[in-house]
Amino acid sequence: LCLACAGRHCGTTVTKRHKVVTLDDVRVDPQHRPELRKLYESKCISHNEKLRKFCSKCETPVCSECEHSDHKKHTIKPLDDVVEEVQNNLSNALEMYKDLEECDGESDMQMAKRFQEVTNKEKTLLQIVHSARERLIQEIQQQATAAELAISQPFEAVKMLLSESMELEKKRSESTQKSRLFCEKLQQEGLNGECLHFRDLLQRVKKGDRKRAQLEFPPMPEINVKVNELSLPKIFSVSVSEQRPVSPVEIPRVRSPVVTTGSVNERLQENLWSRQRGNDAEHIPPEARGDKPKTDFPQRGAEGDVYQSHPQEVEFEGSADEDSDVEETEDEDDLLDTSDNDQMSNDAENNAIRPPFNVPVVPRKSAKTVDDEDIIATLNVNVHRTIPLSIQIDQTPPEIFDISWLTDTEFAVGDKANQRIKVFGDDGTFLWQKDIQEGLIERIACVDGVVASDFPSGVHLDTRHDSFQKIYYQCTVKRTNPYPIAKTNGKEVIIGNADFPELRCYTKNGKRIRYLSLGKKLKINYIAQDENKAFLFTEKDSTIVKKFQEGQGISKFFEGLPGWVPEGVATDSENNVYVSDSASSDIVKLSPQGKLLGVLGVHPTSPRGMSISRQNQLLVCDGEGRAWLMHI
Repeated sequence: LCLACAGRHCGTTVTKRHKVVTLDDVRVDPQHRPELRKLYESKCISHNEKLRKFCSKCETPVCSECEHSDHKKHTIKPLDDVVEEVQNNLSNALEMYKDLEECDGESDMQMAKRFQEVTNKEKTLLQIVHSARERLIQEIQQQATAAELAISQPFEAVKMLLSESMELEKKRSESTQKSRLFCEKLQQEGLNGECLHFRDLLQRVKKGDRKRAQLEFPPMPEINVKVNELSLPKIFSVSVSEQRPVSPVEIPRVRSPVVTTGSVNERLQENLWSRQRGNDAEHIPPEARGDKPKTDFPQRGAEGDVYQSHPQEVEFEGSADEDSDVEETEDEDDLLDTSDNDQMSNDAENNAIRPPFNVPVVPRKSAKTVDDEDIIATLNVNVHRTIPLSIQIDQTPPEIFDISWLTDTEFAVGDKANQRIKVFGDDGTFLWQKDIQEGLIERIACVDGVVASDFPSGVHLDTRHDSFQKIYYQCTVKRTNPYPIAKTNGKEVIIGNADFPELRCYTKNGKRIRYLSLGKKLKINYIAQDENKAFLFTEKDSTIVKKFQEGQGISKFFEGLPGWVPEGVATDSENNVYVSDSASSDIVKLSPQGKLLGVLGVHPTSPRGMSISRQNQLLVCDGEGRAWLMHI
């Protein structure tokens, strides 16, 4: 027997004690030749004759009697020929087996050799990558160091220049303050009659240690006006009938800050009233004390006495602070130039006899509200940030037209320029992306981890690891309007088509559920659904926000604003509606009834699609490839 047959023959209980001779033993060992010869001399069990022939049909050795009885008309061959044929077949099988073993060994060697080559090549490539990485890091560090030096040197120079400017400004401010106090003192002493000539007073208060030369003033005429000789009734006793319109007095430009606020007449009246009260503190001008200038003036009483009327708070655009700022910018030489004081003194003397006048009280306008005509309130947004939507593998700058929350912490965008869907975390971390070869990706919506995006022939339904469904639409040859996509509260995908007067509802597996008839064809731009299952949408080439309720049809929700271009629309948990205006870069907030509530204080550049999470986090994509995340 062959080796396989011998093993099976000796493995059974009945034949395990049989003596088995393999063909290899017969061929190699001469001691088995008698057994082979004995095999040739075996006799037929039925006829006790030698087995000389072989029946091909029955596959058994036969004798001459069997050939003419039981195996009559069977194909009979000589037993020697059959044995030789079997031996030849076995030899061929053995040779084939050896060839297979050789081939198998060669393939293993080739595979091992190829594996070694690949391993060596991988090591070489890794070394190249690591060396290139180290080289790039070094170059970046060198460039960063050079840039830091290039920036720090001018910055230090500017910083030093600013410090010097601040010191100079401080000294200038101190000098200006001293000059102002000096001029106030000069004015006060002049009003009290203690000074008959300004030059004598200046000579008295000059400092001897000043670096510059002694200031020289041109000769001035004596001022003969003495305040002590003025009587209050002479100034304030003019009756109402005797009052005449006060003609405007042209006063030349005075470079000295002797008079800081108001006219000379008003300052004279204030100081006279202070002196009449006998309050020494009132002798100090309001600017020197840091008080606000008074806006009311003394009035005449019934008996000719002077009393102070109740002050009424009036806001003025020009204040003493603004005047002081103007005065501080003048040079010290200009501040001490009093060549024009003679003209001012004459004006003061002429104006001193004029009656006082009351400053008209301008009523303050009430605060503007949203209900005022052409007034829109600005709604503050406490927290907001921008998230760039470009990734390293992008070949062109991203073009993002729509955005949608995928989970409470992840959102997806459709990049039309690079034809891929990108998913980011709410902290701005890029998570994963999926390329859409035939995608248009102008609109996108997410339902339970499924991202629905439009393409020229319909809508893709994708997950992170699978693109399991496509919804095909019959459309025009050149479709210019994207398929508006939205999700519903019932976890459905709503798709609009400008070629059909209806909205089509699908499951997240792509199975069509129902139709919502609109009554007419609409070029819907963006669409969203609120908590009451009402659809809010904007249209192409329209400034009106419309509302669709199943069973109630389409109605106008908001007439729009002048010049606005409504784009994206989204609703929050309180059914407030948010509409993005790409023309003015505003986000308009509307009430559930369509009333304008205001404009958010954040202004993305050309805002497009929007989405609001369950935590009322508003996502907006702008025209520059960024996402704006804000808490509303």
